[in-house]
Amino acid sequence: MMAVVLTLSVIGVAKLEDRGVIKEPITQYVTSGKDFIAMKKWVATMINESAPDKIAVMGDSQQLAPFSAYESMQPYKDGVIVSYTKPLAIDATQNGLVIFTGFTRESGKTIAVLYDDGDEVTYGYVGKFAKLPYTTVKKGDTLALMDEGAIYLKVKRDGVKLDASLLPTYLSGGEQ
Repeated sequence: MMAVVLTLSVIGVAKLEDRGVIKEPITQYVTSGKDFIAMKKWVATMINESAPDKIAVMGDSQQLAPFSAYESMQPYKDGVIVSYTKPLAIDATQNGLVIFTGFTRESGKTIAVLYDDGDEVTYGYVGKFAKLPYTTVKKGDTLALMDEGAIYLKVKRDGVKLDASLLPTYLSGGEQ
């Protein structure tokens, strides 16, 4: 609830600045993804989200990352097109914030997530969204479902897109 109020407040102040009602450039303080992460963490501390109880289970500790078994990868625009033989769920790789869901010319139906470590990952050509914009996500949450055999992927780290040659390592969950 507080996150909604905070978001609406930022949007309202931006509109008042545009109309000239507020003369001070307040929105310049909340313009980057890092600011959204800071606000998200601040609101989370106020809410006091407690971690769910953990249950120990036996399982395969060598589970592969879902993007590690791709068929082919081709550079496309600012990212890559990764093809698969079957549909898959696109899950959050860590905690973060969904910053965009919608349609773009470049990548069709698209969802973009700003993760807590600062990586901004864009997933395009998805089939169905599972999260709305400005929704917080936790590691393992399903972001979208991929219906087709290919997905567009773009990764930005500190505002700079990762080179296509680094994306296979990123997709396999390895260190970048």
